[in-house]
Amino acid sequence: MSDDTLKNFMEEFFDFDCLLKSGFYKPEMRGDYQAQAKRVCEFFGFKTVYEYGAIEVTCHITDGKEPFVTKIKNIYTE
Repeated sequence: MSDDTLKNFMEEFFDFDCLLKSGFYKPEMRGDYQAQAKRVCEFFGFKTVYEYGAIEVTCHITDGKEPFVTKIKNIYTE
């Protein structure tokens, strides 16, 4: 994949400022999409950052009153 593809993917799915504030990213990683992707892969155990969002997840969520099931779709399908 191209550097532009990685940049676009990282900017779409990983909010740098939020992850920096949480301590997940370091300030020197700003604009270094390879380093950001490496950090994501190390944390989640991915071989490639493009694995993020590839699996549909079904969750049971409750607000204490009404339980419900929701699906988080695979980002690669409509």
